[in-house]
Amino acid sequence: MKPFLYSLCVVLFLSPLLWARPVNDRPGATAAGSALSMPKQCQPGKTSPEGLGWRLSANKPVRVFYLKDNFNRAESDALARGVNNWNKALAEIDSSIIFVNSGERESVVRDELTITVMRGAPKGKERVGEIKFYTKPNGAVRMTVIINPVVTDLNALTSLMTHELGHAVGLADCYECRRGTTAMSAFKGKNKGNDVYEPSACDKYVVATGYAAAARNGNTQALTFLEQQ
Repeated sequence: MKPFLYSLCVVLFLSPLLWARPVNDRPGATAAGSALSMPKQCQPGKTSPEGLGWRLSANKPVRVFYLKDNFNRAESDALARGVNNWNKALAEIDSSIIFVNSGERESVVRDELTITVMRGAPKGKERVGEIKFYTKPNGAVRMTVIINPVVTDLNALTSLMTHELGHAVGLADCYECRRGTTAMSAFKGKNKGNDVYEPSACDKYVVATGYAAAARNGNTQALTFLEQQ
């Protein structure tokens, strides 16, 4: 009998109907070690997301692939804009993480530190996007981003990609946040974004403090559950 392959996986959704309370990361210092002050407009739960208790490890590039024939050229470009906008934000906060747009692939990429973006049906009613993390026993991590076929508006695709990558660097959903204030707020509709196409100042602040806390603690603990593949 062929042995089963198991992996640890965490799934995060974009849905106005779902709210999961995250583990907070308290303000501290930037990844570079300098003092960081919370922007005045940042109010957790109103204009700013909270931090999750896990995030991608720093100091390693993450390659982003798009499943062949799932997106047309304009859609792929819209998704890539979300990737590039996060890279710009991460550079501004002296993060050593970088997402690399790596083109199309014929099938889901199972290499370490990769993201495969594809069309599909996220689990749960009304959800338009989903990110899954898979962790092997040796600690290798790969991800998939699943985008509902109803999302075809180019701005909505950029908004959705920005949201899902926010989870990868430790941001929780903030469906109670005012729309337009954070990449982690809810969509206006299934084919309408949340009016945020790049990480906000509050998003960047929470990411920076999260990585600083992880560096102090010497780990990037993940919230996971067991899933059979």
